[in-house]
Amino acid sequence: MRAGLTGWITALGLPLLVVACGINVAQGRGVYERNCVQCHGDTGLGDGPFADKLLKPPTDLTVLARNNGGTFPAMYVTEIIDGHSRSEDFSGAMPEFGPGLGGEELQLGPLVDYLETLQR
Repeated sequence: MRAGLTGWITALGLPLLVVACGINVAQGRGVYERNCVQCHGDTGLGDGPFADKLLKPPTDLTVLARNNGGTFPAMYVTEIIDGHSRSEDFSGAMPEFGPGLGGEELQLGPLVDYLETLQR
C-alpha cells in the first residue's frame, strides 16, 4: 500500500516540480533580459551592445560550470550578483543587484537558475 502511495505522489509531484522549475527559469530570463543583456549579451557570452564600452570585458556566463570543475557555482554566482563576494579586481562597472534595485525586487534565485541553463 505504501509503495503505491509513494508512486502516486511521485507521479503527481514530479510534473508540478518540472512546471515550477520552468516558471522559475522563465522569470529568471526576464530578469536577465531587463538587467544583464546590455553587457553580457543575449546568450551570456559577454558580447552585449554595451560590452565594448567597458574597460574590462563582461564575464562569459556560459563557462561558469566548466570553470568550476563541471558544477555550476550557484551560491558564488548569487554572491557576485548581489555584491557580497567580489574581490578588488572585479569590474566596478557591474552594479550590485540587490533587492529593490530600480524599484524592482530583483529575483536572484530565478536569475541564477536561468544562468545555469546557459552553461555549455
